[in-house]
Order: sequence, then C-alpha cells, then structure tokens
Amino acid sequence: MKRLFASILLSVVCIALHAQDRRWDAALDQYQQICDECIDIRARSAAGERIQASSVAQLLTKLSSLRGTLQDAKGSMSPAQRLRFESIRMRYEEVFGGSRKVSLHDVAAPAGLPSLLEAPQAQVVPYSPLLSAPAALANPASAGHASPTTAAPAAPSFGFILYAGVPELYYGAMATLQGERFGGFVKGAVSIPYTQGGYDCLSDGTTAGGYIWTSGAECISRWSVTAGATFSPWRFITLYAGGGYGSRNILWQDISGNWATVTDLSAAGFTADGGIIFNIGPVSILAGASSIGFSNVTAEFGLGVRF
Repeated sequence: MKRLFASILLSVVCIALHAQDRRWDAALDQYQQICDECIDIRARSAAGERIQASSVAQLLTKLSSLRGTLQDAKGSMSPAQRLRFESIRMRYEEVFGGSRKVSLHDVAAPAGLPSLLEAPQAQVVPYSPLLSAPAALANPASAGHASPTTAAPAAPSFGFILYAGVPELYYGAMATLQGERFGGFVKGAVSIPYTQGGYDCLSDGTTAGGYIWTSGAECISRWSVTAGATFSPWRFITLYAGGGYGSRNILWQDISGNWATVTDLSAAGFTADGGIIFNIGPVSILAGASSIGFSNVTAEFGLGVRF
C-alpha cells in the first residue's frame, strides 16, 4: 500500500510538471517569433522598404495570442526555459539598443487600429507595445491586461494533496481551491486496513461477559472527514484550519484472534485540522496536525500539485 501511495503521487506530480513545461515552451515559441519579426521589420525599414500596415496588425494579433498563452502558463519557468527567455530578450535588446525604440518608416494605419503615423515622415513606435511580452513572461499574473496599471484578480488555483498520518499510520487526500488570499479545503482520511472490533472491552480487561485474554497485539483504526478555510499571506505559503467528524478506535486482539474495541481509550466526535502548505511552483508540501475528540494529536505530512 505504501508503494502504491508513492507511485500514484509521483505520477500526479510528473504529469502536472510536464503539462506546465509544455505551456511555457509554447509561450517562449511565440515570444521568439514576435521578437524575430520585430527585428526583421527593423532591418527592412533600415533598408528603405515601406512597411505595410498588415505587418504591424499581425504583430499585434500575435502579441494578443501570446498573452492568452501566458494566462494558461501559471507557476514558474524551469532553469532551461528561463535561460532561453534571457537569450531571446538579450538578442532583441542588442538589435534595438538602449533606446528600446523601433523605427518604422511610412507605416499606414491598420484597419480598426489608431493611426501609427500622422505624417508621411518616419515615426517612432514605443518599445513597450511590441515588447510587453518580457514583462508578462516574468510575471504571468500580469498577462492579458491592456494597461500595466490595471490589476485583475488572479484566477483561483486548484490543488490536490495525498498525505499520511504518523505515528498512527493512515492515509488521506486533500483538495483545495485557493484565491489570491482566501480559499477553502476538504479532506478525508482512513486507516488501511481498517479493522473493526467484534465486541467491546475496557482498558482494565473487563468485558460484558468477563475478562479479555489478549494475545498482545494492538491496532488503531481511524477515519475522519473535515473541511475549512485557507489563507495565503504569501504566494508560497498557505495556512489552513477547519473541522469535521471522525472516529479513532484502539483495538486489542484476544487469544482467539478476535479484535475488541477498548471503549475508554477510543474517541469519536469533533475533529480539528490545521497546518501549513508550502507552494514551490506547481508542487505543494503539507505539514499539519489532526485531533479527534481532542483526545490525541497526530502529525500529518503530504505532497501534491497545484493547477
């Protein structure tokens, strides 16, 4: 069961990371194409060629498409992707120099767009409209906004975490829906295997029909379902706290191989949950605690992904 738990968790993480890399690769492909076309227009303009309005219109369309791609590429670029981004950006700046301006000669106004020229002489188009992509790549949350001063709320992120309790070994799953600051979660856990008692006894060994003769074996079976709120003071840290219902039974095995529930050591009722989630890119690491009936406290550790 431990191996199955680890295999499922590793598969989920690998799938999420691979999908995230594909989104960033697509964004960088578009970014490189836009920069290459800007450099080509600069060279053609310097050679005295008249630049058609359709060329500028196509660049703006591609830039809009890039912003849409960036909205899907949440999280952070890998080291290799960051290196590629810096290489493209440096090549662009080498061509256009410190002024960061693109000179386009005799550009006619594209249909439906404001005129880029008020007179037939050469005009200077600011660097930022064609090169807003670098800022968007550095900060994906800003992608898709027409004005840099306008901040739109970030889309909620969904998270899924598999965790285990220690030292009382049990397994659980947690789902989160996190906004920019606040969100919520639901989680459930159960002992595997889950053992049920055939009869009851007390910790002094007495039963309804006399005494229990134990084999010395003991086990703990528990389950719980909880829900609550989350809060992110920083984007890489999420705090969570909530409550629900659960049951924790301590069982003793008798010499006949039957299990008895030790009622005065067992508990059932309100279950309290709380802890912290560390967010490292798309990966989430959970460290928390759970208590059933406030009779004990169990540590919980888990690993998951965010989408």
